[in-house]
Amino acid sequence: MAEGDKPDFDVFSVREREGGKGKDIFTKIGVAYKRRDGGVGILLDALPISRRVVVLPPLEPDGEKG
Repeated sequence: MAEGDKPDFDVFSVREREGGKGKDIFTKIGVAYKRRDGGVGILLDALPISRRVVVLPPLEPDGEKG
């Protein structure tokens, strides 16, 4: 993982909407990179308030998964 490398994943904090109505709220809080040893390195720009964190492939500019 070198600076400027495209991340393999985006990291999101996920909160349930009040009253449980509608879709959950995803807030991007960082990125993750695959490591040579098979692990994953995670770089957080913020700490999640909720206890739920999701790691997903990044979306392409047209909104499709990469």
